[in-house]
Amino acid sequence: MRLFIAALAWLSCFTLMAQTPRGTLRFSSGARRVELQIIDGNHPAFIALRPEQGEPAILRRFVLTHTGPEKMIAPNASPLKAEAPAAWKVGKHRGTKLIQTDDATYWCYTPGLVLPSAFRIGQSTWSLQSADLPPLMFVELQ
Repeated sequence: MRLFIAALAWLSCFTLMAQTPRGTLRFSSGARRVELQIIDGNHPAFIALRPEQGEPAILRRFVLTHTGPEKMIAPNASPLKAEAPAAWKVGKHRGTKLIQTDDATYWCYTPGLVLPSAFRIGQSTWSLQSADLPPLMFVELQ
């Protein structure tokens, strides 16, 4: 019995580690507001978004699908003259570069990595209102 309890405690450490809060992404669409929680990505170089239900789950899936290496996500993007808002923070710094594709605007939150900041999902237009995240790559946790 003691061995079982010790094994359960040891395994729960990994589950808790994966759920350690690392920041937030706040999006809005009209009067609707959704906050996505950033958690550890089970590796020191990765972060993830906490699983959600309902409309936040759809937004979460879109963000994860359209976040990653700039050359893969937005290969034909054009740079914008505007800078990212001060409310978008990456660690102690602030990624300021914005790029535009036909479908979305992306924030280059760290060199080589982009995150969608203005986009459409169905009939809704979403925009990033604030961000507080570490300069790491997003992954999908299984």
